[in-house]
Amino acid sequence: MEGRNQSAVPRRRRPVVVGVLTLALLGTMLALVSSSSGGTDTQQASAQKQSAVISTGKGFGEVYAAKVSTLKHTLFKAKLIPKQKVARNIALAGLGRADRKVNEALALRCWKNNGCTTGTGGKLHVAYIEQFGENVYRQMSKMEFILQALTYKDVGRITYSSAHLDFNKAFADWDAAIAQGVDVIVTYPDFADAMIPAMKKATDAGIPVATYAWGYVSDPGKNYMTVVGEDTCVTGKSYAYVMNNQVKSGKIAFLGGFAGNPLSEGWQKCEAPALRPAIDVVAKEPTDWNPSKVQQVVAGILAKHPDIKGWSYEYGLGMAQGAYAAYRAAGKPFDTVLTLRTDDVGMGCLFNRLNNPKLEMYYTSSFNSHIRVALTAGMMKLKGAKIPPQIVFPIELQNQRVRDSCVKGYPMEASATSLIPLSLLKKMYP
Repeated sequence: MEGRNQSAVPRRRRPVVVGVLTLALLGTMLALVSSSSGGTDTQQASAQKQSAVISTGKGFGEVYAAKVSTLKHTLFKAKLIPKQKVARNIALAGLGRADRKVNEALALRCWKNNGCTTGTGGKLHVAYIEQFGENVYRQMSKMEFILQALTYKDVGRITYSSAHLDFNKAFADWDAAIAQGVDVIVTYPDFADAMIPAMKKATDAGIPVATYAWGYVSDPGKNYMTVVGEDTCVTGKSYAYVMNNQVKSGKIAFLGGFAGNPLSEGWQKCEAPALRPAIDVVAKEPTDWNPSKVQQVVAGILAKHPDIKGWSYEYGLGMAQGAYAAYRAAGKPFDTVLTLRTDDVGMGCLFNRLNNPKLEMYYTSSFNSHIRVALTAGMMKLKGAKIPPQIVFPIELQNQRVRDSCVKGYPMEASATSLIPLSLLKKMYP
């Protein structure tokens, strides 16, 4: 990715201020008990506490169990798992597999070569099909997908493709995957509902199709199997909560990925009506999740609105590499409020380095690990499981002044909430 910062920045102690904004809308959490044990609820809860595992049973070739430490690492808190029973089981099964040992050298070769045979002799072929895969976030998701696939002995082949935003190639990639007889497809639909014909064609051929990162396309459960991710409307409302309390009045702007993509559309349509009347959204611009374009877009907005007070966006590293450069070029201090979806280390380290009391930053997990859950849902479908059309994770927005996303030892490009082993991340981004 352009503008990559090679050096890590040491973590600094932060003053204690209001930190986590609990916006998960969880309600009362259902008790998580193991169906494989015959003990009382108290005994089961005690056993789970001792083993530090959340378990709800097993089925369809999966154990519905994940370490509390794993859930905290990728979701911030172990309780931030889907409320709906079956969705919760799938989430625990998918994230629990992250602790299984796999051949990391094979995973790295598979990542670099956009696919591989696993050497298990397994008959299943799984595919991650992208319309766009040319940024760090998608490449990390690719590795999470590969690592997850390698936990299944039944999987003998893994393939990956990116259409490089070529609409015709996007459909050709789907046709090729269907013709090859792939068994499961995971995707992020950058072209949104325009991808329905391809997704439905695969579904009609009996191939489970799952999206992740809340890649919502109309009629999940009908046009495709399921959508996995956080409720982006909650994300938008949480962004509005921050802006209402930090900005209070004045101008802000929305930045997004590719025009019309479901992730950006999801939070933007819910943040806008939740803002105070005194807050004016003066721009809503796509950036293609490209730091260079972020810089151009932010520079243009700053030229028209030099008094802008805040920015809502998905891509933290894009702000670090693009927006900050635009502010510097304009000769303006980076005095602003940021609400971001990703916890990229590079943005957290920039925040710490600036040590600016007028800069505020709130963020969620990058949720690359949701792609693991999407793949596991497809694998369970092959074994006869009934998969819910939506697998929805609650969220909690984090305050950078309280929870530092500049995690020592991680590459600037990475998200520290990824379930990719750090040793492997360093080989991906040396």
